[in-house]
Amino acid sequence: MDRILVKVDNIAAKKWRFASEEKKDELNNAINNIIKKALDKNEEDFWQFLDRVGKQAESNGLTEEVLNKLLNEE
Repeated sequence: MDRILVKVDNIAAKKWRFASEEKKDELNNAINNIIKKALDKNEEDFWQFLDRVGKQAESNGLTEEVLNKLLNEE
């Protein structure tokens, strides 16, 4: 596996530092899939892709509220 740097805001960085290894693994897998799909779709604008993924996640029950709850779990 390779490593990359991704800029995040201070709140996300702090939450990352205090997250469990299991939570970090889950997020790494999710981010890995998002990046692969986004970069495989040359014809689709990246931001359109993120909007589509967000709507799909929300329709599957992953609302911003649920995501924040997951990120705040220890």
